Order: sequence, then structure tokens, then C-alpha cells
Amino acid sequence: MERILKGEGTFKSLENAYAANPKDVAAAFGLARKWNERSFAAKAVEKYKEVIALDPEGKAGPYADERMPVRAPYAEYAKLYLARMESAANRSDPKPLRAFVAGNPGSVLVKLACVWLADIYDADAFRAEGDAFFEDMAARTPDDPDILSLRLSRIIRSKGPAEKAAALAERLRNLTASRPDFGIRRVVALAYDLAGDRIKAAEAYGASILSGPIAASPEQLVDYSEYWIGKNENLQSAVAAAEAALTRRPDEFYFLLKAAAANLTAGNAARALELFGPTWLEKNTAAPTAYDVRSYAAFWLQQGKNLESALAAARRAVAIDPTYYACWLTLSDVLAKLGRKAEAIAAAEKAVEVAPASAKAAAQKKLDALK
Repeated sequence: MERILKGEGTFKSLENAYAANPKDVAAAFGLARKWNERSFAAKAVEKYKEVIALDPEGKAGPYADERMPVRAPYAEYAKLYLARMESAANRSDPKPLRAFVAGNPGSVLVKLACVWLADIYDADAFRAEGDAFFEDMAARTPDDPDILSLRLSRIIRSKGPAEKAAALAERLRNLTASRPDFGIRRVVALAYDLAGDRIKAAEAYGASILSGPIAASPEQLVDYSEYWIGKNENLQSAVAAAEAALTRRPDEFYFLLKAAAANLTAGNAARALELFGPTWLEKNTAAPTAYDVRSYAAFWLQQGKNLESALAAARRAVAIDPTYYACWLTLSDVLAKLGRKAEAIAAAEKAVEVAPASAKAAAQKKLDALK
């Protein structure tokens, strides 16, 4: 029953629970989530509305969303998800989510609504409205680091004013002094960068943030690593963060790629090859995807290293999926890098042959350049 309470049961288990008790709020909520995941919007809306009707006082639950895992009753989440679905159905109209924020000012889910609103307001058409909204939210909740961070992010994206960014960054540092949140500290560092204060950026988001227990997601650790790699500074710490992320998600290709890239940037070529070199390729040839093997080839092509292994990977990728034109282009690029022009042209011709209509012109342009 625990899985059902979290909305994580299989579709069949949730259906069975609901059939046994149509007043089971947890099962109704779980079914709404499943319908939503399967893109059956009408069925999801029906179930979310049923959750609200079954529990008008919002006592059943709680549930925690994966994006910002705050715990709230099912009915409260149902209202938020309905607002988000209405927003998406109307071409990312922010009004439904803003209505949720206005109608539920005391809800812990206001922050999650604001995170989604921030995504919508990134579009140029809504930028001015978004700036005004987050300015107002920051004024109404001056001690909420999450809301202030969203406001600061907008100032950074607008590239100023730098003085305002620096002042808000200082406030955020003070508010989070006792709990250094990786996501917030990254925004603070970017604000100091905008203001030209490299020393404060390093103080806020430097190696010291890794010295204690790391309360960061693997994604946040990669963000930290890439921030410093982009500056070509603090590289030892950047590598440590990337490798910590990989330790937590050892089977995910993305984190492997990032750890290898961090080590290469820091001059640790041997470690990069140990993580993501020929041995990795040999281990993963039993049942690889064309995408992963092609990505291996493209990675080393970009680095200009380990090219013979990259060539083997590119050939393996086209063998796995000869209809995937990007694999042929990668093979062509590796061959060209190795000076094998005739073979590179032949691979590019094959890419043009199998490319879909939308990509054929780009493939042809690459072929023409080779010729």
C-alpha cells in the first residue's frame, strides 16, 4: 500500500485499489498521475477533479513531487497539477498557475508553482510580465531563499542591473549561511560574476561547499563541476563533484560523460580513459544503444584524443542502427579527422542517403564540404 500512497504503484495495482474502494483518494490520485504520464489529459483531469471532490478539506496524503519534494495533501497537488495542465493546454499561459498562487498563498506548493512559472516566463513574450511577477513575489516573501533565487535568476538572465544582482546575492548568502544549498549558491556565484566580483563568487560556491556532508543532487554536482570547468579554475574540486555525481548514479551515461570531461579538462587524461575509454567500450558492446556508442565516438572526436577507439565506436554505432543518419555523420567526422578522406566521403554519402527529409540538407552540406 505504501507504493500506492506515493502514487507510484503500477497502473494495474492502482486500478485494483480504486475498484475495491472508489473513495480511495490515494488510488484516485495515483491513477490521475498515471493518466497524465501517458498523455491522456482528459482522463487525468477527470481523476484530479475526483480527488478534490473526494477530499474537499484536503486531509488525505501527503505526496511529494519529484521536482521540488515538498509534502502536501493529494487534493492540494491535484489543484496545482490541474492548473499546470490548463496552462500547458493554452500554449503555456501563465494565468492558471498564477491563479493557484493567488488562491493558495499559504500553500507549500506555491514554490513549485513559481518554478513552473519561471520556465514559462523564460519566453520572450512573457519576460516583462515574469520580471514583474517575481519582483512582487520577492517583495512579499523577502526571507524565502527559493523565491529570491528565482528573482535573482531572472536578473542574471537579463544581464543586470549588476548592482541589484550583487545586493540580492548578498542577501541570499546570509539567508542560506546555515544551509548552503547548491542550487542557490550557484545562482549567487553567477550574480557575483555579473557584478565582476570573482572573489565573492569563489567564497560562495568554491571548494568549501564540498567540505561537509554533500546535500546536493547529482545534477547539482554536475552544475557545480561545469561552472568551474567553464572558468578553468578550481578544477580539483570540479572533478571531485563530477565523480561524486557518478558515484551516486554509476549506471547513467550522462554522469559518466561529465566525469570523463571534467578529468580531461583538469589534465587527468589517464583517469578519463579509465572511466570512459576503450575498456568501457569493450564492456558495453554486448547490448549498447547506437546513441550511447555514437556519443562515445563524438566525445573523443571533440577532445581530439583516443581516435582509433572513437573510430571503432563509430563503426559499431552504424552497425547497430544503419538507418540513424547521425551515426554515419559521426563516422564521417572521425574518418576525416584521421585523414581518411575517401572513407569519410563514403560515410557522409550514406548519411545523406538515410537522412530524413528534415536533416537531408544539413547532411548534404557536410558532404559537399568534404568533397
